[in-house]
Amino acid sequence: MAAPANLTPPRSSRPLIAPAWHTLVFIAIFLGLSVAGGFFQHAAKQHPQPIAPGRSPVPGYISVLVSEWLLVLFVRKGVHKRGVRLRDLVGGRWATPVDVLKDFALGAALWALWIGLQNSHLLGGGTNAARGLLPQGLLESLAWIPLALSAGFCEELAFRGYLQKQFQAIVGSSALAVLFQAIVFGVGHLYEGVGAAARITLFGVLFGLLALWRKSLRPGMIAHAWSDIFGVIIFRGM
Repeated sequence: MAAPANLTPPRSSRPLIAPAWHTLVFIAIFLGLSVAGGFFQHAAKQHPQPIAPGRSPVPGYISVLVSEWLLVLFVRKGVHKRGVRLRDLVGGRWATPVDVLKDFALGAALWALWIGLQNSHLLGGGTNAARGLLPQGLLESLAWIPLALSAGFCEELAFRGYLQKQFQAIVGSSALAVLFQAIVFGVGHLYEGVGAAARITLFGVLFGLLALWRKSLRPGMIAHAWSDIFGVIIFRGM
């Protein structure tokens, strides 16, 4: 008599890259920081204070930079529990100069699309909540650059790297994973206005799709960092 077939279907879902509780805490921390930032900016808008001579936004830059890297450290602690390294989240490898040029070209194309969507009125405008943080003068602009580079690395690693891969392991769908991480990313920016949050959610989808297709966060990190740097030039020009 033939042995009975194994009726237990194979598991199609991927193993989680971090404990489930870690992801819930990560989302709670991100939304908590966003809510706190929203209250601060709303209070500043309702009760504007005259800008004191010599007052610099650089301490604010430092606090944001520290919070971003603390979030990356939290991600690292979570994924290391499952034997995943940060370089695994970033993915990709620059083996030749052609690889570097290809990722920079993809980053430039994504940045151009980003700028085009920002200039359109399809999703409306935001509250311009971040204008008060923009640098004035050469020294503040130089201090802004490491913040922009940090945001490009940390936010792409946290959302398109960690959160997107974790959602993919949970739901078993790449498309839903891209959508879910983008929604979390957008909801965290609701204090900038519904239109701005919708646009940021769309950006999250585009960045997530590029990371999924390229199997690397490098093009998205390039586009994200350069857009933050170039955005300073645009706002200062305006």
